[in-house]
Amino acid sequence: MQATHNEERSDGSPARERGARRAVERVALSEHTAGARVAEVVRSRIADGSHRVVVTHAGRDLTRDLIEHAFEALRYSVIVCAPDGDGDIALLGMCAPHEELLETIPWGTSAALDELLRGAREMHLSVLLLPPADRPRT
Repeated sequence: MQATHNEERSDGSPARERGARRAVERVALSEHTAGARVAEVVRSRIADGSHRVVVTHAGRDLTRDLIEHAFEALRYSVIVCAPDGDGDIALLGMCAPHEELLETIPWGTSAALDELLRGAREMHLSVLLLPPADRPRT
């Protein structure tokens, strides 16, 4: 787990980093139990004081720019998502663990992104779709 916490200023008071604490976690989003794991991670990080949580696919290396974009987007949307080129989900950001939504996603399939968007629309949750995650170059 990689987390960014509040920093101390020279006078001892906390300097807020872009307005809120945040956390990044890597989870195997291709496993069928990923929804429960994502909800657990988000719930745990929020309990630890994070306001915005970004979960990345453990099997992918994402750019720092994409992760920063996700944190900024969470200021304006309930959920942020970056797709993989194959319709899977490479990055998912939330400020609350939306268990009901996460349970409906067929993780690790080409339908994962479509089902996330459909479920969020039915639940009236705003989703900001980020640019697709670049494939690593070989």
